[in-house]
Amino acid sequence: MSLDAAYRKAKEDFEGISPYVAASMSGVSFEAGKFTIPLFNRSFVIHHPVVKVEGVSSDTSPPQWLEILLMHYLLTADGTPVSDMWINYRHLPGAQLFERRFDKMAVTRLTRSFGNDAERFRQAYLSIGGTAMSRTGDAAFRFLALPKIPMGCILYLGDDEVRPSVAMLFDSAASHYLPTEDLSLLGAHLATALISYKPPGKQLA
Repeated sequence: MSLDAAYRKAKEDFEGISPYVAASMSGVSFEAGKFTIPLFNRSFVIHHPVVKVEGVSSDTSPPQWLEILLMHYLLTADGTPVSDMWINYRHLPGAQLFERRFDKMAVTRLTRSFGNDAERFRQAYLSIGGTAMSRTGDAAFRFLALPKIPMGCILYLGDDEVRPSVAMLFDSAASHYLPTEDLSLLGAHLATALISYKPPGKQLA
């Protein structure tokens, strides 16, 4: 299905939802004909029933794939409690169809960017709201990607014998809130945000 076709389908389905039920199931607010959805350290507004997606405090419209993902979140959410059990992407339903793309767009890019720099990894995560999590590894952080989708990311530094690696984790209930393909895009979005981080310049004396 093309991106345009996926957008038309999501829009048609979204127009028919019960907004207060969707808000309750997804953990977002619905007031004055608008859903407000936090996504990492940003927020977006979706108007209903006439669909319009806007970034809060931004004049720039989000890309079409992100509009689809946000609508899918409201369409998919079924109120299943967050499990607090972490799983790898490959354990999500139907992940074999998208795992290679997920690894390329998210895990491989993060490993190349941060594989030998745990401090920059830490700074990048803190800059978009990450909090430290208790996991093995050289640096591990947790995010609330969407209100009901926690994500985790762990960096393992390399040495002379072992290559560096990154593990990106999802709560085991994530498939109750987004299709598996969309979760791969969510991982890629997180990777892009982290890789784009620029440490603050040194202060002049």
